[in-house]
Amino acid sequence: MKLRILLAALPFIGLYSGGSLAAHTPLLFGMPFLLVWNLFWMAATAAILAIIYCLDSRDEAARSNQRAEAGQ
Repeated sequence: MKLRILLAALPFIGLYSGGSLAAHTPLLFGMPFLLVWNLFWMAATAAILAIIYCLDSRDEAARSNQRAEAGQ
């Protein structure tokens, strides 16, 4: 459970820490650093949420309970 909480906190920390890094940085891929940073974290957030979804076992427990109730 703690792993899921830590993973969920990563995008928040990542998105809000970029402003302090963007003070004196050059362009990346022809775009301002902060834009590239935010685009990276948007994609990383989707990947992290997919990992959290795979780690979540509550859905499996609910499905097994439904199967057990339907069999009775």
